[in-house]
Amino acid sequence: MKTGEKTSSPGDLLREKLVSFQREIVELKQSVKEQEELCLHREHELFVELFEVLDVFDNIEKNIRRKQEALDKTSQGLLNSMRAVQRKLLRLLGSRQIEPLHFPDRRAKVEQCVVVDTQSVPEQENEEILAVLKRGYFDAARNTVLRKAEVITVRNKD
Repeated sequence: MKTGEKTSSPGDLLREKLVSFQREIVELKQSVKEQEELCLHREHELFVELFEVLDVFDNIEKNIRRKQEALDKTSQGLLNSMRAVQRKLLRLLGSRQIEPLHFPDRRAKVEQCVVVDTQSVPEQENEEILAVLKRGYFDAARNTVLRKAEVITVRNKD
């Protein structure tokens, strides 16, 4: 053995291994956390895109509903098929505990709605929802609003 050279005792080697494993555990935990965040972000992006598809179905249905009486048998069949696809998408979201927001009291809540327009309707109260332009969606599993509903509400001048 040369002078100045240290020999490592078994305890020192164990301590070094333990420190090495602890560092690796911290790095792996960080990596897992980053992967979870990435997955949540991708999942949210997918939901937003599905919401946009459902918006298209809602708009088509609103436009067709105005002219539904004039539709021939083939057009009625296409409309029914479109509604079936829309229901399937809603069931898919529901299976992941994603539900459309509902407003049983017809009141706009800031945590669930974005007011895009207001109208004066003297016989109704302020903040009462007149129309939902885009549905909002709620993640029941995480208790969070994924997308706020876009609404038109009552705003009467004082």
